[in-house]
Amino acid sequence: MRFALILIALAIASPAGGWCLVTEPIPFYVFDGTSYTALFMLPETYFVALEQRGEEYDRVSFLDLEGYVRSGSAESVDYEPVSKFPASGSAELIKSVSSVWLYADARLSSVIGEVTAADDVFLYGAAPSGNAFYVRVGTPDDYIRGYLSGDAVTVTYPPTNDISAVAPSDPDPEPSPEPSDPSPQADLSPFVQIVLVISLTVPAFLLVFLLSAKR
Repeated sequence: MRFALILIALAIASPAGGWCLVTEPIPFYVFDGTSYTALFMLPETYFVALEQRGEEYDRVSFLDLEGYVRSGSAESVDYEPVSKFPASGSAELIKSVSSVWLYADARLSSVIGEVTAADDVFLYGAAPSGNAFYVRVGTPDDYIRGYLSGDAVTVTYPPTNDISAVAPSDPDPEPSPEPSDPSPQADLSPFVQIVLVISLTVPAFLLVFLLSAKR
């Protein structure tokens, strides 16, 4: 399990085709094998991971969703962004209701569950048309996705994203040169050593002799 999570993290960090910036709200689509359906509007200033380019639609991923955007609708960037996907965004039930229906479609015609004020609701975005919001209800490990009516919830959109690039890693600092000995001592020949010993001992001997003679 841990290895699988590492692989997922690496895939998110390094998408096959790089990153694309959402400069304005654009639809996020899913494909059922026959047609493309817009789920919600992607929030501007955030990114999608580009997986594969197509003639009309590019295959991308956004958070925990795999889908499509229209080709060229998101701006390709040549760097890895600091912040890629929104970490916040929520929908809360209005105070006058204790529970609301969760729908499978943005037309709010097919009920698939019930949402209470105690449920954790993450906001993906507003439906491309109508008064509805596409959400994830529950934890990342146990959830259901669907639409909530805009008349029954108050939504909080994620803040404006930081679109700057990840700073390059600092190069390894050059090793400091080893300090040189400021006062190297040259090897002295035996003759020089004898001369130095005599020059130091003779004055001392004379001093002792003079002091003894004076006494």
